[in-house]
Amino acid sequence: MMRWFTVLFLFGNYAIAQSRVELLKNVEHRYASANSFEVKGRASALLPGTSWRVSYEFDTQAMQPTFIPLNVRSVAMQGVSRVGGNFTKVRTDPHATDPFPEKGIILDGFGGYERITHRMLDAIKVGSETITLDGHAHECEIVDATYDTSPEFRPHSQIAHRRWWIDSKDLTVLRVQKSVEGIDWTADVTFLSFDRPVSAETLKDMETLRNQPIDRPDWVGKPLPDLTVKPMSGAAVNLADLRGRPLLLDFWASFCPPCKTATLHAQELAERYKDAGLIVLTFTRDNVDDAELWAAHNHVTLPIVLDPEKGAFSAFDVNGIPVAILAGPDGKIVHYWIGLDDPMEMDSILKETLSGLAADRTARAGR
Repeated sequence: MMRWFTVLFLFGNYAIAQSRVELLKNVEHRYASANSFEVKGRASALLPGTSWRVSYEFDTQAMQPTFIPLNVRSVAMQGVSRVGGNFTKVRTDPHATDPFPEKGIILDGFGGYERITHRMLDAIKVGSETITLDGHAHECEIVDATYDTSPEFRPHSQIAHRRWWIDSKDLTVLRVQKSVEGIDWTADVTFLSFDRPVSAETLKDMETLRNQPIDRPDWVGKPLPDLTVKPMSGAAVNLADLRGRPLLLDFWASFCPPCKTATLHAQELAERYKDAGLIVLTFTRDNVDDAELWAAHNHVTLPIVLDPEKGAFSAFDVNGIPVAILAGPDGKIVHYWIGLDDPMEMDSILKETLSGLAADRTARAGR
């Protein structure tokens, strides 16, 4: 009899856990299938090890491609978050004297409800609470969801929990608790709407993002800086000593998904044009373990330069990644790409650079 009771008890818990997973899947579908949704709210957190509590407002809008003008449309649902409004900081202890931390605080947009089950492992109900929004009382289930937040090259190395306050009747999120860079935030929704027209402010933000520069023409013609670098395997080299051969520099990080595509393309170019003398170096601020694991996982065999002190990143004014920089045999910058490069454009520019080098060698040989 005891064995039978135990089996029933375990099966009961399993069924409840599964139903919460299905609940979050239904919530995800509710947001993902909407023409648009907007979430406004206020997030707050106690900064660890301090007497300071901070809070700020956020406003996130997401919309389907057909709900967006053609000039800023993409193939998938797009989201725009504005964060940091009405930022406040207060002491929890009026007698405390600790200064406000100098370290920057990462502010989250608390949107992304259309991907609420992405990399979710399990979810269980841990309580209930009534939350009032716009005069309506929402009977919410408190669901604790477990996620695998590990980088791709370190599977199952990081587990995170998020708590969702869900109205299971209308499948909406009214509160979220999650950790961002070691700070535990609670975000309360103060406004929620579905299928409303996209605001003019959001469209302007989308146009601004779409029109961001994809290259740095101000760098074209500049000489390579006098910079000595040392790959993880190999001898140190000064970039200026590489004059006479074309040089492609690739900047990446293990946490950057587009960097994999960019670096693998750089590796393809290195192999394709090795007989033409092309040199390719990659730079990252990752530590040695992450860099080695990332490279092995993605089959990257290019020379990797660790740059924890940002020597190379600063020398080339790299503020975001991926970035690719091509220098000609004369040691001057030919092109500076920001973001995920257009492979056809990069191939064309590189081929043109190498053709010029070949022509110059032919001319010298004929003298």
